[in-house]
Parts: sequence; C-alpha cells; structure tokens
Amino acid sequence: MSKMTHTPSEATRAMVQTLSGFGIKYEDIALYLGITRPTLDKYYKNELRLGTIKANSTIAETLYKKARDGDTTACIFWLKTRAGWREVQKMELEGEVKEKLEMKTTLADLMVKNYTKKE
Repeated sequence: MSKMTHTPSEATRAMVQTLSGFGIKYEDIALYLGITRPTLDKYYKNELRLGTIKANSTIAETLYKKARDGDTTACIFWLKTRAGWREVQKMELEGEVKEKLEMKTTLADLMVKNYTKKE
C-alpha cells in the first residue's frame, strides 16, 4: 500500500493561516485538511506561525487604539499586562496578638463578597 502525498495549494495555505490565527488547535487543522500533524508541520510551518502573529498583532493594534483613545478597561489591561502595574490590597490590624493569625481568602470568596455586598 503506497502513501498518498500532499501538495499544498494557495487555498490550503490561506486556510491554515486563517485557522491558526483563530487559535484552532494544530491537530484540528490537520484533521480538517485530511492530513497528519507531521504533514501539517512539514508543509505549513510558516502559515501556522504567521496566522498566530497576524491575529495577535491585529488584536494588539485594536487594544492599543482603544487604550490610546481613553477606553478605561483597555488602559487598565494594557498597564497591568505591559507596564507591570498591579493592584495591592493592604490590611491593617490593631490590637494585641495572642496567637498566630492565619487568614486565607480565595478569589471566589472575594467575588461572592463583592456581589452580595449590601449598600
């Protein structure tokens, strides 16, 4: 039994680049094309990389424009992820310490408290 060979076309190259940009898993792209993962890697290495790069750069450009235009959410996200900004919560306790105090709070606890807080 002979192995079938795969011949990339401009259409399959464009499809691989688009699917890669959408974040589709490489195994799924190979399945979509009816080829194996190693064949996908062999013939479409550049398209896989370029799809991701182009998609990320398009979204980054949109985020940058929104932040530059004053979108508060975009500004906060940009500063936290790109500029290293972070939110810090400080808690001060007063009184005499009689024994070791251990406090554990999870993100879920904080979310529940914020959404159920009565004002």
